[in-house]
Amino acid sequence: MAALLLAGTIGFSQEKPETVKRQPKVELTAQQRNDLRVKELTLKLDLTASQQKQMATIIADQEKSRSEMKVKMKEKRDQKITPTADEVYAMRSKKLDAQIENRAKMKKLLNADQFAKWEKIHSKQERNARNGFYKRPKKTDGLQQQNPK
Repeated sequence: MAALLLAGTIGFSQEKPETVKRQPKVELTAQQRNDLRVKELTLKLDLTASQQKQMATIIADQEKSRSEMKVKMKEKRDQKITPTADEVYAMRSKKLDAQIENRAKMKKLLNADQFAKWEKIHSKQERNARNGFYKRPKKTDGLQQQNPK
């Protein structure tokens, strides 16, 4: 018994390697985020100057609606209000309508090649968000579980 206690104590007393401390996350303004997003899309899609201006307005509109929804959801969460089934349906329907509208705007703004690239980028972002981009795969019986996709 004493030997087990001694072995356990020695195991826990080992020095742990120092971990890298993360810097606090810096919050960018909405305008800064929008500018960066337009520049990223300009590089990936080879946007013209007029397309960049139109893309900036589209992204600003998206950011505005996203931030409004975020504030509403935070208020409800703070008040501990659970949405009803009808409210959930309305929110999801509104979100899908916005996605359809956004896709139509992009199709109108971009040429066929650019739109194809945008769809590829957009689908990858959606897939990452849906699968939990930062989540690690769960381990089962020592083997990693793989997504069936």
